[in-house]
Parts: sequence; structure tokens; C-alpha cells
Amino acid sequence: MSRGHPAALAVVALAVVAVALAAPAAANPIDLFGFGARAQGMGGAMTAGADDASANYYNPALLAGSDDIRIDIGYQAAQPFLSVDGRGQAVDAARGLAIGLAVPGTIAGARIAVGAGLFLPDQQITRTRTLPSAQPRWTLYDNRPQRLFLAANLAIALPGHVSVGAGISYMSSTQGDVALDGIVGFPDPTTSQLVLDMDIDLKTIRYPQAGVAWDATPWLTLAATYRGGFKLVLDQTFDITGDIGTPGSAPLVDDGFLHLRSVAQDLFQPAQLTAAAHAQLTPRLALAFDVSWHRWSVYENPAAQIEIDLDIGDFNDLVTIPPQDPLPAPHFHDIVVPRLGVEWLARASARRTWRVRGGYAYEPSPAPEQFGATNYIDNQKHTVSTGAGLELPGLGSIILRPVSIDLSLVATFLPERSHHKLIAVDPVGDYRSSGRVLAASLSSRWRF
Repeated sequence: MSRGHPAALAVVALAVVAVALAAPAAANPIDLFGFGARAQGMGGAMTAGADDASANYYNPALLAGSDDIRIDIGYQAAQPFLSVDGRGQAVDAARGLAIGLAVPGTIAGARIAVGAGLFLPDQQITRTRTLPSAQPRWTLYDNRPQRLFLAANLAIALPGHVSVGAGISYMSSTQGDVALDGIVGFPDPTTSQLVLDMDIDLKTIRYPQAGVAWDATPWLTLAATYRGGFKLVLDQTFDITGDIGTPGSAPLVDDGFLHLRSVAQDLFQPAQLTAAAHAQLTPRLALAFDVSWHRWSVYENPAAQIEIDLDIGDFNDLVTIPPQDPLPAPHFHDIVVPRLGVEWLARASARRTWRVRGGYAYEPSPAPEQFGATNYIDNQKHTVSTGAGLELPGLGSIILRPVSIDLSLVATFLPERSHHKLIAVDPVGDYRSSGRVLAASLSSRWRF
């Protein structure tokens, strides 16, 4: 906008509100923090070792590995503490119920299983968050935590100690339009009399997942999975219609309008391929190893593309709205993520069995140093975890099958990273990013 009249500026300034309809985001809370206390306690290395309903996320083929009905119910929470130049960024926590179900059966003599997994956040089912395009933001954390996740899967056991499984996962997002109609107050905007109309829909995104598992020996399981990638493009509008002037007086502009359209990448998840092994080395010691490839190279700039159409009568010639510059490419790259988990049978008796767990994961950053116009921050991540599990033989005459209670504690460390701008007059300038994420989970696993 190169020139302006106060009345025109008053109308156009209201368009700023519409920016809240688009926000950068990446992936989902389960992808970021894990699913279930046992898996979290072992660093997420569960692609070949999930023996519970968490297989709905880690590898659907493993659902066919048991003849028991399995129900897992837990609560997990993760709190990021992320900062730029020592100032906290107030990234949301992820808290909610993690629920899993696996039901076995047979068809034509073959063992099958159907399963479902659910993460239900206890704050919002979905949300979007907007920051100015130049403001540094933690791209992989900004919009992930508050998402509803649902997976539905089918698995079948084949000859040769092989099982395969596949399913569909669902993620939630919002989409909608905002309209204001009435009088835009001028010269005092606080006298505006506008009626708000919002049309907001809860949308779902579907993406596939599939897995295979092979019991190569009685003590070694090999597995591989594919998880589909997706992006959600959020196309939303913001409209103001009505007169400009002082309520009760003749308007300066009759029937003016402002139409703003915002198109942005609201949610993104990279396609993932994982290979894994789970080895029961001794009756007491089990090791698990996962290595995953994440396709971040197709990640697009998540900032909003804005289109504005304005009619303010005689003041139209006083307002020039230049076209938006093209969004710079983020230049993310693919990454490989290794995970290692260990589980130790600490004590076993007829009344209770105790297990202790530990894990480590390293996730390099897919984001380059932010030396240009973008400020999409991400650091390398070192995750260490610990956990414990208690297995009871049952609960009297009501629950005859074993019941497990699992606890995990997880810490992710993001070492300090410096971002040096190529242009000395960059409005943001050089900065440093660092942080940590603390997470905990408590789960109960039931078999029938």
C-alpha cells in the first residue's frame, strides 16, 4: 500500500485479523512425542517390537501377533521449553489420552486382527496459530501438539512367520470463513458496528500406513513400515461489507467491501520409511533398533499467500495494494533418524513382574541455517528416555489375563544453533535457538 487515506486505512487494517486464518505447521503429536508409555520409554524403537495396541501407530503388522484382545489406555504429556536468544517462545504443550485397541480373529484358518489407535488432546481437538512471516518460529513444533489423531488398521498372519498390516490414519484440522457486516467507524474505529458470522468446519486428512514383520528366529523379529506423507492446504476468506462513517450520520462510503483470501500450508507430514529389528538376546534382555528416512525435501513454505480485493468508493484511487512477493523456498532436506531401545526383566514372580526400559534417538534437523528471509527454526534433537513396567497376573476373578502398568519419562535436548543473516540490515538479524522438551506417560494395558 503506497498511499492512503484514513478511511481507507481503517478498512484495510481490519484485514490483519484475517492472517489468523493461516498458520505454519508440521506433522502431528504422535509423530513428535510417541504413542504409549512402553514405546516412549524405549526411545520409540517399536517398529519390530510393539506387543500391544501401540502397533496401530508403529507397525500394524504386529497386531496379528497375539490371540488376546488388547486394550491400552493412558495419558501422556509433553512440554516444550524452546527459546530464541534466551527468550521463551511459548510453544504449546501436548496433553491427552492415548487409547489403543486390537481384536484378533480367524478367517479361513488365518489369524487376523483389527485395531484402532486414538490420541485425544485435552485442550483443543485442533488449532491453528499465526505468527508474522518474518518472526522466528519453531516450524516442527508450532502447530503439532493440538491435533486429534485416529488410526484404523487390519493385519493378517501369513505362512513362514510373516505378518502384514495396513490401514488409514486420520488427522484433524480446521477450515472456515469469517464475515463482518455493518458500519466501519470513521474517524473513530471503536464506534464500528459489525455483525460477525463465522463458518468453521472440522476437517480430516487421511493418509496410508503399512507394515510387514518377520519372525526370522524365535528371538529375532525384523520389520519394515511405510507411513504416507501429506500436506493440507488451507484456503480461507475474510469479508467486511457495509458503510464507512460515523453511526447515525450520513456514511462517507456506501456499500464498501473488503475481500481477503488466505492460502497456506496448514499441516505437513513427511513420508517415512522405517527398517527395524527386535532381538530377545536373553530371557531377560531385549534390544530394539529402528532407522527411519523422512522425506522433508518436499516441504513448502507454509506462510500465507494473500489476495485482497477492495472497494471503498471515492477513496479507491488513494489506495494501491502491490502484489505479494513470491514466498522463498524453505530448502528443507531429507533426514535419517536412528532409534535404540532396551528392555530388562528386572524381577519375575507369580505375583508380579517388573521391567525397566531405556532408549535414545537422534533426529537431525531438516531445516538449513536461517540466513535468508525465512526464519523457520529447527535444531538437531537428542532424546533420552527411561521407563518401568509392572505386570500383574490378573485382578481377581474379574480380569483373568495379565494387566500391565507402564510409566515413561523422556527428555529431548536441542543444542544451541546459531543463525547468521547474509544481509546486515535484515529486520530480524542474527539469533540463536535452543531448547528442551520434557515428556511423561502413564499407561495401562489390558488383555482379555
